[in-house]
Amino acid sequence: IQGLRSGMVNDLRPEIDYSINFIMTKVYRLSNGTFARNRPMPNSVWVDDLYQGIPALAQMGKLTGDRKYNDEATRQVMHFTQLLFDKSKGVCMHGWVEGMEPHPAFYWARANGWAVMAIAALLDVLPNDHPQRTFVLELFKAYCRGLATFQSASGFWHQLLDRNDSFLETSATAMFTYVFAHGINQGWL
Repeated sequence: IQGLRSGMVNDLRPEIDYSINFIMTKVYRLSNGTFARNRPMPNSVWVDDLYQGIPALAQMGKLTGDRKYNDEATRQVMHFTQLLFDKSKGVCMHGWVEGMEPHPAFYWARANGWAVMAIAALLDVLPNDHPQRTFVLELFKAYCRGLATFQSASGFWHQLLDRNDSFLETSATAMFTYVFAHGINQGWL
């Protein structure tokens, strides 16, 4: 929605409304409302899925001025953080499956890239007076601190952030570079 001219938004509004309605009412969720999947595992949450809904909800909040979209976007970020954000590492595990103990903790770089980009997209349009803005901003900062600790001497990040024996990953490196530059330009970092 961001960057479209007003006339284009009006022309696309039926598709926009259909997509947002799907995100708000039809996406599979855990019992507490967290966006989830039943594939490849039942009742599973995958960190890269933040990018599938959060930026769209944030932009709809900006477009309509209706706070419910920002409330849902921040609620999802909070739910995902509780399940996936490893405070000791400052990054997210790739996935969580209800009832699985212990959870395998893989810190996939590209998935973390999608997640931190979704958080940045939310911060771009989340009103300064939104009650969860401070939480989202502090999460963004913590995420960036965590990511910085995993950057290799070459400037790239590894495919598995905490595994130097995994290959250097260009797409994740591009996402992290964007997020750091954007955070600095916005005054968040």
